[in-house]
Amino acid sequence: MTKKEILKVVISVLIAALTALAAGLGLTSCNVTRTITTRSEAWQKGDTNVVIQTKTVETYDASKKL
Repeated sequence: MTKKEILKVVISVLIAALTALAAGLGLTSCNVTRTITTRSEAWQKGDTNVVIQTKTVETYDASKKL
């Protein structure tokens, strides 16, 4: 193989790899759900028990809309 042929092969492989990478990044989507739970307990007199619990759910959808 000559240097010119080798250069053509290397360029073709790089173009193919970059095309595959661009297609992969362009077609991806991301869905994220984060749940945060906070719990607080406070004991009262006798057998009375107080529990305060909060729960926050956050959802983010980054999928492509066509």
